[in-house]
Amino acid sequence: MMIRKPYFSPVVRLPLLGALSLMLLAGCAGTQVTPISLGDGRQGHVVDCSRFDQSMSDCLAAANEQCDGNYEILATTGQWTQSPGPAMVLEKMDRAMLIRCEDE
Repeated sequence: MMIRKPYFSPVVRLPLLGALSLMLLAGCAGTQVTPISLGDGRQGHVVDCSRFDQSMSDCLAAANEQCDGNYEILATTGQWTQSPGPAMVLEKMDRAMLIRCEDE
């Protein structure tokens, strides 16, 4: 029986796995807040919390952080969408809020 050596030595493998893990986590990290210009010239923010592990409370927490707890909710969305193709059985909740900080 022939024992194969690993392609990467343990000294190289651990930092490589750590870097890959950080990149994966960074891609999934946090609620996304995007500044936008409202129709009346004021500044607003779209708070997107559509990841499978998020809820509307994550949107509210991000809005509180963005506006120091002082904001107005202008609109919210929450609808189920199906993935196209063979994975049509998988549904995803698209969840977002449009907010305006009171001090802006």
